[in-house]
Amino acid sequence: MFWMLVTTFVAGFAGAGVGLALRALTRKRLPKGIIPVCAGLAMIVATIGQEYGWYEGVRRTMPADLVVLSTREQQAWYQPWTFVQPWVKGFIGFSPAETVETAEGSGFHAVQLRVQERWNPQTVVPALVDCGEGRWADLTPDMTFSETGEPTGAAWRPADPEFPIVSAVCGGGTAEG
Repeated sequence: MFWMLVTTFVAGFAGAGVGLALRALTRKRLPKGIIPVCAGLAMIVATIGQEYGWYEGVRRTMPADLVVLSTREQQAWYQPWTFVQPWVKGFIGFSPAETVETAEGSGFHAVQLRVQERWNPQTVVPALVDCGEGRWADLTPDMTFSETGEPTGAAWRPADPEFPIVSAVCGGGTAEG
């Protein structure tokens, strides 16, 4: 967030410079008010650019095989441009390379869900997916596994169509992209 503020202030100074240059080019026919107007417009454009560029910038820092399961978009009245195109404020994904089957052929897969929100550090949530039953559960320290890889003490959740973790892990396909 600190660098976002620095970028916005630098854009404001650059915008003020453009306003000064416009006044000089017109031999001061433009009013002095053009300078803060250009500074404000540059700051707004810089902020919008950072908002829309955040998602792809963060994706580039993550594993190349990252599968995005869901995204959360921002749309607010105080950001009227978001009604034209909302920007991604957060997402949940996982890396298939980090997926581990509890036992060979068991159908139970341990995955690390990466929860990323704008202005927050990344949270990694371990989860267990049952491909046979189409359900998933949080992977907890008190969970134990049999020799066949079947967990005991799991609080299973049915697969929700809004959160396609089971189809992405078991099908090997991609969710959103």
